[in-house]
Amino acid sequence: MASIETSAMTIGQRLGASVSHISGAIIDGLPGMVAGLVLLALSWWVSGLVMRGIQRGLARTSTEGHVDLLVARTARATTFTIGAIIALGVMGVQVTALVASLGLAGVTIGFALKDVLANSMAGVLLLLQRPFIIGNSISVAGFEGVVADIRVRDTMLRCGDGRIVFIPNSLVFNSPIVNISANPVRRFEFDLNVAGGVDLHAAERIIVEAIASTPGVLAEPVPEAQTAAAGSIRAKISGQGWVDCETSGLGAVQGAALVAARDAIAAAGMFAVGGDR
Repeated sequence: MASIETSAMTIGQRLGASVSHISGAIIDGLPGMVAGLVLLALSWWVSGLVMRGIQRGLARTSTEGHVDLLVARTARATTFTIGAIIALGVMGVQVTALVASLGLAGVTIGFALKDVLANSMAGVLLLLQRPFIIGNSISVAGFEGVVADIRVRDTMLRCGDGRIVFIPNSLVFNSPIVNISANPVRRFEFDLNVAGGVDLHAAERIIVEAIASTPGVLAEPVPEAQTAAAGSIRAKISGQGWVDCETSGLGAVQGAALVAARDAIAAAGMFAVGGDR
């Protein structure tokens, strides 16, 4: 019986010592925990201020609201993460080991999802640099069409034949991009064959006048025509004109100018030989 009582007293003493130790540790660490929680709350508040400040600043110079929001949210997340790491350090957490563990996990995840991350980063850069916007006609990676959407992973392109193409953003970012609609004033060009031996300078003037008289062709820049090839049987003359694509269709105006130039050449007795294009 005495041994049982002694054992019970020993267990009680140990339990009391453990409770006392834990209580002392909590009391000793309480200021750090309180300070850490205050820093955590302060970091959240400051990150909100940073986000709103960046949004207001970008709104003055940018017209892409979704890009502004993306940048602002990234800045908020970065600010809060830094504040949270500092707060954890104040609480007594081994931040170095935590950061190292997160870094190792991040490397593993990044290696597994490298293609997804590459496309996502390229999408962010495309949104920030804006080589094109939604609604632009572009040519990229062998495809040509209207940009229907710019998503985080891919760019959606609506081709002229109705097809929808999803191009990975990393491919878009690393490929030459031709923004067809960035400048609404576009030039068209066609070749016209005329009979050999005719006055080529006179034929050039006739073609220029025909192009200039075509509805939709701009007076500035002025239409032009140059002899591209001359032979004894036929010669080839290239005609060019400019169109404002916001008010006229480039293909329709080009076709009308070609017909007008061909009719004018035929009326002048310089009949096109061997066809034209």
